[in-house]
Amino acid sequence: MQVTFIVNSKIKKLHRTLKEIGDIFYEIEGIQTTVLQTHHSRHSVELAQEVTQKSCDYLIAVGGDGTLNEVLNGMINANIPTNEYPVLGCLPRGSANDFSRTISPPKNISQLKQAILNKSALKIDIGKVEVGSAASIPQYFINIAGLGLGPEVVKIMEGSDKVFGSKATYFSAIIKGFLSYKKRTIKCESEDWSWEGSLLQMAVANGRFFGDGICVAPDALANDGVFHVSLFGELSLMDYLRNLGNLKKGKKINHKGAHYFTTKQLKITSTAMRSCGIETDGEYAGESPATITVVPNAIRIISS
Repeated sequence: MQVTFIVNSKIKKLHRTLKEIGDIFYEIEGIQTTVLQTHHSRHSVELAQEVTQKSCDYLIAVGGDGTLNEVLNGMINANIPTNEYPVLGCLPRGSANDFSRTISPPKNISQLKQAILNKSALKIDIGKVEVGSAASIPQYFINIAGLGLGPEVVKIMEGSDKVFGSKATYFSAIIKGFLSYKKRTIKCESEDWSWEGSLLQMAVANGRFFGDGICVAPDALANDGVFHVSLFGELSLMDYLRNLGNLKKGKKINHKGAHYFTTKQLKITSTAMRSCGIETDGEYAGESPATITVVPNAIRIISS
């Protein structure tokens, strides 16, 4: 059995994590363990694609949601049949670990080892985003695709040094985003509903959480075959701040500008001159027009 860890080299307690992986996995009979570290931006994508093409049974992303997203995309980009994909796993060690809040993966390396030995895996859906022309390369997400304010916050976060910690930095980025973001006028078309208007923020959710613990889609399940869409149109900064506590508790916003839908596919176009940004699992993906499609039962992921 081949188990490969792809470790984001920027995580906290990197050396301790590497030592624990070695102490627990290197001596297990019947398991060949490989540990690879990232050295540059999007290196996880390259490593995951190479490892998947060489044959791997378990592929473990060690980092946050961004690392998991990159490993997922690298795995899917590999030129092999889908039924030969490795089982994906995650050790949440990043600044934001929102998808792990939905699926409850093993909490530590010892539990991860036991889950692998017990072959504990769950089939889940993923999302596919096609931005711009039909010839564009699809991008995949495991947690949430965001439009509007979310991508603006991602850009601000990317330029931040995070000296005050991820939670404070994210909250600060939200405030800055509200102050600088100009709402985009978009049209969303699904198989059984449509919406058009001025958009503050939209979450096309496979998982329940984003933004380091904000439960934007409390009804979402990663294996129910649909997206849960939370769409916020005419909300102000004060509306958001008043409801932030409720969002963290998993309560939906009760406001005329808040809308909740489900869908298997969503087509998004801008109805004004200005396009709308899109992010996937906290990674900037491009701008509208875009088509977002659920891929049911696409991968297996380690569960506790």
